Amino acid sequence: MISLKEIENAYSIYSKEIFSYIIRSAYDHDMAEDILQDVFVKLMKYSLKSNVDGSNIRALLYSIARSVCIDSARKISRVRFEQSDVSALADLHAGGDSDSTAVMMDALKNQIDSLGEPEKSIILYKRNGLTYPEIAVILKISERTLKRKVKSVVSQLRIKLRSEGFFIPDDAHRSDGSFNE
Repeated sequence: MISLKEIENAYSIYSKEIFSYIIRSAYDHDMAEDILQDVFVKLMKYSLKSNVDGSNIRALLYSIARSVCIDSARKISRVRFEQSDVSALADLHAGGDSDSTAVMMDALKNQIDSLGEPEKSIILYKRNGLTYPEIAVILKISERTLKRKVKSVVSQLRIKLRSEGFFIPDDAHRSDGSFNE
């Protein structure tokens, strides 16, 4: 268990550095402050379960910060996804009625949930309105690699949705701001 004094010391040493890391993915000062608090709360909870020594606190803080940022992005994306206008996706199903659109949205959500961690993160960041350069910086990959991953994920999603009986157009470039930019 880490002492309260050690946590205070870690906060005074690493809080600005961790905050800078968080703000790159949160893009909102207030949200980044909330996430920073969550990081140190999770550090305290983690220290109750595991032995934490002073030599690995910085790495542990970065690991916790990354996890909390991803959880936050998922939460925001889930809310935005549920509240979003489905008009951009309505043309993906032939029927176009609200029941079939709801079924397709559920199938799409299930397919996204079945993706691996990097792919899910990319979709969440993109759904949150981040640009390719911003996502590339967060994930620490090149923009070209990111675009290849997006193309692959969209292709996988289209194939899976088609296999479930949905009509998915093959447009390679969409002007409505969807994933295939």
